[in-house]
Amino acid sequence: MSERQSQDAHETDRRITIRWKVMLALGAVLIALGLFVDWPSPQEAGVPNTSSFLIILGGLLGAVGLLTALRGE
Repeated sequence: MSERQSQDAHETDRRITIRWKVMLALGAVLIALGLFVDWPSPQEAGVPNTSSFLIILGGLLGAVGLLTALRGE
């Protein structure tokens, strides 16, 4: 029974590791898209421009990835 629990714990750690790496990579891609792609300005006045939205979303996703990594340790 102990061996099964050890395998389950190892599998859970591996999944958490993959999860935070994917979140960090996705956050970096969104930030890069926000910074380096020249997006057209929004047509409506109340809508934020795409660049700032992608940068904020990428930063939030990266922060969640970092918090997930810190929680796993």
